[in-house]
Amino acid sequence: MPCSALSPIQQRLVFSVTPLLSTSLHKNGSQVYFAHKQTFTPLFLDTINSKNGGFQTISDFNHQLTSLVLADEFELALKLTSSSSSYGLTPNEYTYSIWVNLYCKIHDPETAKSILDHMLEHGFQPKVETFTTLISSFCKAGKLQQAYQVFDVMGQIGCEPTIHTYNCLLKGLCFLGRVEEAYDLLINIKRSKIKPDIYTYTAVMDGFCKVGRSNEALELLEEAMEMGLTPNVVTYNTLFNGYFKEGRPLDGIGLLRKMKEEKCMPDHITYSTLLHGLLKWGKIEVALSIYKEMLKLEFEIDERMMNTLLRGLCRLSRKQKELLQDAYQVFVKMRSRKLVVDPVGYELVIEAFCSGNKLDKALENLYEMIRIGYSPKAFTFSNLIRVLCLEGEVEKALLVFVPMMKNGKSPSKVPFNLLINELNQKEMILNACYLYGVALKCGVVTRNKPVVCLRGDEVSN
Repeated sequence: MPCSALSPIQQRLVFSVTPLLSTSLHKNGSQVYFAHKQTFTPLFLDTINSKNGGFQTISDFNHQLTSLVLADEFELALKLTSSSSSYGLTPNEYTYSIWVNLYCKIHDPETAKSILDHMLEHGFQPKVETFTTLISSFCKAGKLQQAYQVFDVMGQIGCEPTIHTYNCLLKGLCFLGRVEEAYDLLINIKRSKIKPDIYTYTAVMDGFCKVGRSNEALELLEEAMEMGLTPNVVTYNTLFNGYFKEGRPLDGIGLLRKMKEEKCMPDHITYSTLLHGLLKWGKIEVALSIYKEMLKLEFEIDERMMNTLLRGLCRLSRKQKELLQDAYQVFVKMRSRKLVVDPVGYELVIEAFCSGNKLDKALENLYEMIRIGYSPKAFTFSNLIRVLCLEGEVEKALLVFVPMMKNGKSPSKVPFNLLINELNQKEMILNACYLYGVALKCGVVTRNKPVVCLRGDEVSN
C-alpha cells in the first residue's frame, strides 16, 4: 500500500518516527559499519531499495528486521530501518519494540528512549521486556538517572516490573558504587510480591565485594541458599574477586571447597582469580597447588601469572630446595608453550640452578638469556662463576667470564680472585696472568695473583 493510501493518522505515525531513525543512523552509522564489517548482499539491497521493499505487510517487515537484529547484523538492520518510510507500512507495537532493542544493542539508549516516547505518544503499550531492555542499556552505560526515568514511566502506565527489571537497576547501582541503595532496593524487593532470584543476590554481592565488604556479600550468599536459591559459578566468582581485592586469598581456598561440596563446578575464571590472588599476596606454595590443579583440569594459565609463580618458586627454593624441581617444571612448561620468560625470571632460574648444583642447566640458560637479547646482571654472572669455581669447573667459569665482559658487566674482586686461584691450582698460568691484567685494567686490585707473580715476589724478597 503506497503512502498516499494511508490515513492521515497512519501517515503521521510513519513520518514522525522516520526522521528520528534517519538522524540516528547518520550519527551512529560509521561506528556500526566499521565495528561489524558486514557486506551488503546486492540482492538484499535491491530488495530493500525497491518500492515496497518486498514486504506485503508490517509483519513481514518485523520478521525481517527481527532476524537481522538477532543475527547481530546491525548495519543491515539500520539500512532497512532508514528505508522503512518508503514502504507505505504502518509501524505497530512490535516494530517499535524491535527498534528499541536494535538501538540498545548498538549502545544508543537515547535514541531508543525517543522511540519509546513516540510509541507511547501514539497509544501503544510497550511490554515489560521493552522497558527492561532500555533500562538495562542505560544502566550498562552508567546513566542511572535515565534508567529510573524509564522505570517511573512503567509505573505511570501500570506496567509491572519483573525481577529482571529490578536486577538491571541493582547492577546499575552497584556499577556506580551505590551499594547501600542497592541493598535497600533488595530489601524492598523481598517485601514485595516479586521473589528475588540468584541473579538479584549476585548483583548486590558484586557491589559489596567491589567496595571491600566481602563478609556482607558472604552473608547474602548464605541468605540466598537458605531461601532455596542455587548459587552459580558467577555468584562464587564474585566472592573470589572480593577476597582477592581485600588481600584474603586463603579464604578463597575454603570457598573453593564449598563450591565443590555444593556441586557447583569452578571454571577457568574461578581458578585464575584464586591463583592471581594467591600470587599477589605471596602465598606461593598454596598457589603452586592451585596451579597443579589447573593443569589437571587443562586450564591454561596466562604468561603474567606463570612468570610470577616462577619467580616466587625460585626465591623460595633458596631455603626449600625441594621446590627447585617445581620451579624447573614451571620453566619448562613456559618454554613448551612459547611463553616469554621475563629477565628477572631467567636470572632467578639460573640462581636456583646454581643453588641446586645443576650447573650445566644454569650455564645453558645464561647463554639462552643472552641469545634472546636479555642482558644479565653482574650478580648473575658473578654468582655462576663463583659456584663453578667452587666445583673446580674453571674452564666453564671462563665461558661465563667472557660474555660477562662483552656485556659490559665489570666483575668485582670476588670472581677475579676465585678464577685466578683456580687457574693457579690447575697451573693455567697464562690464563691467570691474562685475568690479572684484565683486573688491573678494570681498576680491581685482587688478593690473588698468578703463581709466576708470586714467585717473582719471593725472589725479590
